[in-house]
Amino acid sequence: MADQGDEWASPSGGRAGGQRPSPEEPPRYGERIPGWTPPAPAGPPPSAGYGQAGYGQQPGAYAAPGAYVPPPKPGLIPLHPLSFGQLLGASFAVLRFNPRATIVPTLIVNVVQVALTLALFGFVGVSAVDRLQQASSADRGAIAAGVIAEGVLGGLVIAAIAVFGTALLQGMLTLAVARGALGKRPGAGEVLRRALKSIWPLIGFGVLVAAVEIVVIVALALLVTGIALTGTTVGVVLAVLVGVFGGLGFAVGAGFLLVKLATVPSAIVLERLGVFAAIRRSWVLMRGAFWRTLGIFVLVVLMVGVAGQIVSFPFSLIGGAVGGLLFPDSGGTTDPTVAIQTALITSIPATIVSSLVQGIGVVAQVSAFALTYLDRRFRREGLDLELQRVAEQGGTDPFEPAAP
Repeated sequence: MADQGDEWASPSGGRAGGQRPSPEEPPRYGERIPGWTPPAPAGPPPSAGYGQAGYGQQPGAYAAPGAYVPPPKPGLIPLHPLSFGQLLGASFAVLRFNPRATIVPTLIVNVVQVALTLALFGFVGVSAVDRLQQASSADRGAIAAGVIAEGVLGGLVIAAIAVFGTALLQGMLTLAVARGALGKRPGAGEVLRRALKSIWPLIGFGVLVAAVEIVVIVALALLVTGIALTGTTVGVVLAVLVGVFGGLGFAVGAGFLLVKLATVPSAIVLERLGVFAAIRRSWVLMRGAFWRTLGIFVLVVLMVGVAGQIVSFPFSLIGGAVGGLLFPDSGGTTDPTVAIQTALITSIPATIVSSLVQGIGVVAQVSAFALTYLDRRFRREGLDLELQRVAEQGGTDPFEPAAP
C-alpha cells in the first residue's frame, strides 16, 4: 500500500515524520493543534437563506448547514408574505414606528375638517334662526330657501376639502408604510412632497367613487319614492321592500368594491399610475384575497369604533356639565339660538377626542390597505425578494420610481 502519511493525520494529533504545520496552514481533518484558531471568513456574508447568515447577524456568523434562517425584518414588517395577524398588527404598529409621518398629518386634517363642520353648523344655524325670527310671514319661504342653499354650498365646500384631505392622507400614509418596510422613517415633509406628485389621480379616484355612490343612492331613493307615491297599500309595502333590499344590495356592492379597489391608492402613489390603470391593477392584485382583506378592514373598524366610544363617553359627560354651567336655563328654553349654542359647547370635548381616535382609525385603515398591497405583490410578483436584496446589499429603492 502506498504511503499516505502526508495525506492523513491521526485524530490524536501529530503528522507523519513529526512535522508541524506552519502558522498559516490549517490543520487537516481530525488533527488538533494547540493554540490554533480558524480565521474569520473574509468579505461580507452572503444573502440570507437556508444555511446562511440571517439579516442582522454579525459578519462571518453563519447558520449550521440546513438550518432555517427567517427572512429579514429591517423595519415595519418581515420581508415575506404576511399572515393575517402580521397584517393586522402592522396596521397599528405603523403609528409607533413613524408617528411624525402618520399621526401628526392625520390629526391636522381631521381637526380642520371637524372645525369647518362645526363652524358651518353654527354659522348657518344661528344666522338662519335670527333671520327667520325677524322676517315677516311672506319672506320666510324665501329666507328658508336661502338658508338651505347656504347649507348645501357649505356642505359642498367641506366635502371638497374632505376629498382633498383624504387623498393627501392616503398618499402620505402609503409612502410611510412602503418606506417603513425597508426600515426607513421619512418625515412628514418628505412624504407630503411625494404625495403631492400623485394628488390629482388620488382626488380623481375619490371623486369617482363618491359619484358612483351618490348616483346609486339617488336612483334608489327616487325609485322608492315613486313606488310609494302610488298611494296604495301594495305600493307602500313594495316601496318598503325595495328600500330594505336595495339598501342591503348597496351595502354588499359597496363592500365588494371597497375590497377590490383597496390597493388603488397604493398603485397610484408607488407605481405612478393613472386612475383607471390603478383600478385595473388593483382588480388583478386582489384576486384570491377578498375575504382576508374584508376581515382585516372590519376588524380595524370595529376596534377603532369600540375604542372611540369608550374614550369619548366621559368627555361627552364633561361637555354636558360645561354646557349646563354656561347655559343653566337652556334645558327649558324655547330660544333656538341658545339651543344651538348649547349643542356646540357640549359637543366640543367629545368632538376633539373623537377626532383623535378617528385619526388613529384612518391611519390603521389606510395602512392596512397599503400593507395588503405589499403582501399581494410579495405573493404574486416576488417583491419581497427584491426588498431583501435592497435591504442587505443596497441598490435602487423600488419605491422611488422615476418621474414620468
